Amino acid sequence: MKIIQDNLYHIYNRGNQKQRLFYSERNYNFFIGKIISYIQPCCDILSYTLMPNHYHLLIHANEQSAELLKGRVLDISKLSEGVRLMQSTYTKAFNSEQGICGNLFQQKAKSKPIEYQSTVQAINTFHYIHKNPVEANLVLYPEDWNYSSFREYLDPDFPGLCNKKLALEILDLDERMFHPKQPSPFIRTLSID
Repeated sequence: MKIIQDNLYHIYNRGNQKQRLFYSERNYNFFIGKIISYIQPCCDILSYTLMPNHYHLLIHANEQSAELLKGRVLDISKLSEGVRLMQSTYTKAFNSEQGICGNLFQQKAKSKPIEYQSTVQAINTFHYIHKNPVEANLVLYPEDWNYSSFREYLDPDFPGLCNKKLALEILDLDERMFHPKQPSPFIRTLSID
């Protein structure tokens, strides 16, 4: 994936043949640890959600994201390598735990660039990511899903993965718009297919 500094990207992937990626809270938390290890150091995470068979990240590419790693057959960005390592190290641990082998994720993670000036597209993606568990009938409200960044935006003191200050600035959002047990503003225009 070609990464351009200061652009936003919707990064996502799902289980190979739509299989489950997460069977337990331990699986979800382990994957969050992989995001912390491999994604967070090389970009600004604006939102995320982990679903039983796929994940979504909305990121802001910073200077480190686009930096190319040299000494390989092909030069790739730090962010691309981070996504590869996040998935491959999770797959190795998951397969070991389950006593299986083979690909866990579809071959390549998808990365949809969002034009920096397209605030509407960025806001729609932000809400789409948070609304995913509701749309899948896993919970009634976004804040009820333990594996998303929505709670980070409800409580300014909630520790988390996201650069909330940057997200609020880029997306022109107000912290006061996040209320518990309220439908979030959302326009259904995105799909992972």
